[in-house]
Amino acid sequence: MTQMKEKIIKGKIVDRAGKFAMVDTGVGTYAVALGSRFNDQSLSSFFDLGGRSWDKDPQSVGGVSIVPWGPDDQMPRMVRDLLEKNNIGPGILARKVGLIYGQGLQMYRNQIVDNEVQQQWQEDREVRSWLESWDSMRYVHDCLQEFVHMGGHFTMYQCAKSVRIGKPWIHSLKCLPSADCRLVWPDTKKTPHLDDIRQVLYGDMERWRQLQIFPVFDKWHATDHEAAIGYHSMRSFGRNLYAISSFHGSIPWMQDANDIAEIVRALNDNVIAAAYIVHEPQAYWHEKQTAIEQDHPDWTDQQVSTELDRLRDRITRQIADVMAGKQNAGKFFTCVDFVDDQGHVQEWKIEPIELNLDKYIAAQKDIAKMADSATTSAMGLSPALANIIIDGKSDSGSQMLYALKIFYGADTRIPEEIALEALNDAMHINFPEKRDLWLGFYHKTVQKEDNVSADDRMTNQQ
Repeated sequence: MTQMKEKIIKGKIVDRAGKFAMVDTGVGTYAVALGSRFNDQSLSSFFDLGGRSWDKDPQSVGGVSIVPWGPDDQMPRMVRDLLEKNNIGPGILARKVGLIYGQGLQMYRNQIVDNEVQQQWQEDREVRSWLESWDSMRYVHDCLQEFVHMGGHFTMYQCAKSVRIGKPWIHSLKCLPSADCRLVWPDTKKTPHLDDIRQVLYGDMERWRQLQIFPVFDKWHATDHEAAIGYHSMRSFGRNLYAISSFHGSIPWMQDANDIAEIVRALNDNVIAAAYIVHEPQAYWHEKQTAIEQDHPDWTDQQVSTELDRLRDRITRQIADVMAGKQNAGKFFTCVDFVDDQGHVQEWKIEPIELNLDKYIAAQKDIAKMADSATTSAMGLSPALANIIIDGKSDSGSQMLYALKIFYGADTRIPEEIALEALNDAMHINFPEKRDLWLGFYHKTVQKEDNVSADDRMTNQQ
């Protein structure tokens, strides 16, 4: 075992599969469970108990003291890397964005009818002209993406020349990537809250390049700065500043789900576990050692041992070349059996090991199901709406309809308020006489097919 460890350490990592590394030692490929010094600890640091208070102490970035976002100040990047490898997360979040967005951005006024608040949808050409004067649709889409993934969004308010004449007018808004924004630690000795933040650092936070400091936007003094940044979010429980993703608690499940595909692929290509046991007759190597000593009587014991190891490695390599890999079907291995001085037959044996790969794969499938369920629940979307297919079965139309009604009734209002908070503030600053006008997402009422006339049913639409 010690000799095998030495060879693995000296070998070369040729592939990775989750928590395993495939190590080529020259005499075979081994699967090694990676220790902490091999692993990328960035994702596991999400649940580092020593990092629970990562937003309680400042961190220096480019000479500026900022509020760190995550244990190593790279939480947006870690969420990005995690989701890019996940098979269902991006699709669920994309569906959630689409459901919140509905039929798009529209204007409305609230009215009370029969003791109920109703949205009266209407059009205002003056406000519409302002929205069309800049890329407002792109801004709204970006805000939704940021909110759904990170629980909030950074918006840059651009006042431009109106500041110089003292006119309260927001020229345009820009949604900034969360990965490029950090709250600047205020110059106080107390633990800051969001209301204490006065500046935002914006730039490349991974390489500390092109960094700029912007003031925090104050909607009550909109003309104080030509450009300012506001952070709009729903505060996470136990956190004073940044919001964290709704699926933060399911990250371990998502990590395991990400590893399953790589482990199965490595099983197909390399076979993680040993598939055979090779029995080497001791008498064979004893005869080889005797022959070496007779051929080289002037060699030292070390030289004899080195030559014997070379022969062992060569034979091991020959066996490995034949038995390993999925492209070696039909090959064979030859060896010499003999009788020792005591009359005992000495022979090579290659015995297969029962791998139970079918049970292992079945267990991984069960883990994948649990991971998918945990991921879907954490992302706040019913499996009926997330299009999750379990055991080849999808939800019925009535289940989807009820899930959609519950989602529209309970899960869209807060995301809409946060995603459009900056846009509504800017509109009210530009058009103070229209403070009762709001921008929101219009959701068309979906009815059961039984309640729709035959001509208007989806099956009859061309």
